[in-house]
Amino acid sequence: MRSVVGRAFLALVVGLVIVATPAVAAADDRGGPTTTTTTTTVVSPTGPYASCAALVAGNGPAAPRPNDTKGDSQSPAETLFECELKDYHQAAAQIDAAFRQAVAQARAQFHHSIRAARSAAQRSAALQAMQSAIIQAATVRSAALVTLGPPPVLKKHA
Repeated sequence: MRSVVGRAFLALVVGLVIVATPAVAAADDRGGPTTTTTTTTVVSPTGPYASCAALVAGNGPAAPRPNDTKGDSQSPAETLFECELKDYHQAAAQIDAAFRQAVAQARAQFHHSIRAARSAAQRSAALQAMQSAIIQAATVRSAALVTLGPPPVLKKHA
């Protein structure tokens, strides 16, 4: 369990690097460079895995199955699996949201730069800066998803 929590936390931290992409220089209407600033969203280190840790420690209640007709409840392994799977999907969604935010920021900077561009060289530089920022965001997203690893698997004992 600790490896899942550690991998997910590391993936979230790496994913947040996407949000903190470097400022892109663009030409203003006088031909001089301007820069934009970026912001970073902070995620709590206890984050989405706090509830799963309580399950491992035995402090969490076992949830009933959604369509339980027999009256039996989930095993601790099933409860833990569902918690880990939910948290995995939340971590992946945060990574994807940070990627989409970085792409939107790169495109916004491109539109700002292209409006101010007066020459073909300035337009080309603006396009290259946007493409570079998107490639960087995709690289960081990919690394974060690799760090997150595959989704958890329910291990059934025969």
